[in-house]
Amino acid sequence: MKKLTISILVVYAAFAAQGQQRSKMNFDLDKIWSGYFDERKYIVHLMNQSSRFAWIQSDTGITAPQVILALDFNTARIVDTLFSNQVKRDTDSLATTFTYFQDFLFSPNDSKILIQTQIEPYNNISQKAFNYVWDTDKKILNVVSANGKQLCPAFSPDSKYLSYVLDGNLYLLDVDKNETVPVTVDGAPGEFIYGMADALYENGFGMTKAYEWSTDGKYIAMLRFNENTVKQYPVTIYERPYAEVHRQRYPLAGEMVPDVKAFVYDIVNKLFISIDVGVNPDQYITGIKWAPDNKTLLVQKLTRDQRRLEVLKVDALTGKSNVLFAEERLDNYVAVTADNGWFINEGKSFLWLSEKDGYRHIYNINLDSTGVQPLTSGKWEVLSVEGTDDTKKEIFFTSNEISSRQKQLYKIGYDGKNKTRITTAAGVHEVSISNDKRFFFDEFSTVNTPSVYQSVSINGKNPKKLIENKELKDRMKDFGIPDADFFTVKANDSMVMNGWLIRPYQTSKSKLPLILYVYGGATRQESLDKWNDKFTLTMRWLANQGYMVACIDPRGTPGKGEAFRKSNYKSSGDIEIEDLLKVKNFLFRNYRIDTARTAVMGWSYGGYLAALAQTKYAGQFSAAIAIAPVTNWRFYENIYAERLLGLPSENAEIYKQASPVTFTDNYKGGLFLVHGTADDNVHLQNSLELSKQLTNSRKTNFDQHFYADKTHNLSDGTPNILRISLYTRIKDFLEKEFK
Repeated sequence: MKKLTISILVVYAAFAAQGQQRSKMNFDLDKIWSGYFDERKYIVHLMNQSSRFAWIQSDTGITAPQVILALDFNTARIVDTLFSNQVKRDTDSLATTFTYFQDFLFSPNDSKILIQTQIEPYNNISQKAFNYVWDTDKKILNVVSANGKQLCPAFSPDSKYLSYVLDGNLYLLDVDKNETVPVTVDGAPGEFIYGMADALYENGFGMTKAYEWSTDGKYIAMLRFNENTVKQYPVTIYERPYAEVHRQRYPLAGEMVPDVKAFVYDIVNKLFISIDVGVNPDQYITGIKWAPDNKTLLVQKLTRDQRRLEVLKVDALTGKSNVLFAEERLDNYVAVTADNGWFINEGKSFLWLSEKDGYRHIYNINLDSTGVQPLTSGKWEVLSVEGTDDTKKEIFFTSNEISSRQKQLYKIGYDGKNKTRITTAAGVHEVSISNDKRFFFDEFSTVNTPSVYQSVSINGKNPKKLIENKELKDRMKDFGIPDADFFTVKANDSMVMNGWLIRPYQTSKSKLPLILYVYGGATRQESLDKWNDKFTLTMRWLANQGYMVACIDPRGTPGKGEAFRKSNYKSSGDIEIEDLLKVKNFLFRNYRIDTARTAVMGWSYGGYLAALAQTKYAGQFSAAIAIAPVTNWRFYENIYAERLLGLPSENAEIYKQASPVTFTDNYKGGLFLVHGTADDNVHLQNSLELSKQLTNSRKTNFDQHFYADKTHNLSDGTPNILRISLYTRIKDFLEKEFK
């Protein structure tokens, strides 16, 4: 079930009118990153057997009482308290404080609640936690395992079992008996991993959980990752007098990938059935889905060059498979959706997201005849399938049809007719639909307006607002916080880029320096009409220091179709820099900008573009801030690098031309290089190699700072001292370069 994070957010004061008499205070980094403007977060889940949703309500403080409250969709009123951390059994005279918990999950029949505590990141997306099961009828709380934090927990369809991954093995907990049995026994991190994607797949395909229950609860389909073929990469931790070296399985571009196999586990007979996915270890298994008949599986298989995706139809009782259908790209790559496939018509067909016609749309595929019917079409993208209704023959989905900056909820018939827009307010709507398809929960925001949270009838009418952020709105009125204004720039005759611009709250008669922020890459849009609290607040703070701050989504980013996103195939960096220069010139023509003082700033892929701007394209920008950049594509993991640039053995010159380390002789000045020494995504080696090559090219006029023992996110707790340090250093660097 989808998790929604509900937040009481800060609301911006409106842009100050000229001549406004009330003075505004300056907001600073300490306030942004120390929680002064933070939201109070509510974790929300929808219940499965009623038109209710639930969230965690807690008083301030780690030891304060916490409860899970159930609210009725129709009235938006509290109807029940489902759990409290003040646990009191019938035999207890006083309640016992359980612990502070951070998340929860309902069993399919709502009789059990998984309570999650001490959650921490595991890989890029996945999290591990200590888990407990609360029986709502018996009022009994049992620990899932005392042997370590668990990953990827899931209830069986009949709510009798809880499955989870621990130390590479898949386990089953009989919830009523409180007995655990291992499904696998030879798993171990870095060797064999069952039921969970490894770090490579998680980063490259967005996969985390790699197992699925059959709908009758008798079988589990799972993937096994054999990482023994993958070379280990050393990540050094400097916390102790003798530094520790953690070895991470990390296949660089061109190196061996994990060998992934698929199995079906028969729970009653304790029998493994091997699924035929071929004998080629140089491939990817990118998805696994049960059909409602409990006999059929869909398995996604992708070639190493990522040009051909096959969907296998598997007999779950024998493991035999045949190719149901395939997608192929001869000139670039196939985009993969790891959780693709939603069965409809009682399992006779399924929905499939594909960009086969140039934009990501929904197709209805017959399971027996493989007949393919397009259900949506147009020069816009389907963003997600949110639910289906077999009774009314309707599909609920989100798309950016109105604008590539927005996300709206729609419904359409199984026959592709009667498409109807449900949400109406311009901006981004994050929705979750009730199982009875009568209501949806809506988190709505815009780039300048924090979220409103509401329960809404499925026809989009009768919204009942739950949180409107009134409490913090008055606080924000005391500060001079500028709005972000949208703009567009032509990339070429047929493609248009989205961007936003933030000007200082206090107007200036002088021309101002320009900071151009970019992420780029095929996985993220930055210029959405969506509230993005701390990051955008920081950019607004930076603007108030006397800068024009712009953000752009260049070609290569998602949301505008296949051609736009794949424009940089085998020309990574060149297309994006070309677009950054077009944006820079557009802003020069339309705003009062000091053309002699321009900077590009980015993180990760954006850091790569910033580093490339000062090397291969030296002289185009006065300064650049490159945070955690890729500087040599041979140093990065293979799925992402090979998707962009092809196989290194076939495209050695392309890899060389795309890497900043190749062009250090061109460097003129104005680079600030930042990296965490324990980065396990873009390794520190990237920045060290660029630093070394700059030195070898006799360049000394660059700055660098390395944060000891910090990972790719460069973040810590509250107050987030590391982020305060980072942005203070960036401000100081820019002042030095632009003086």
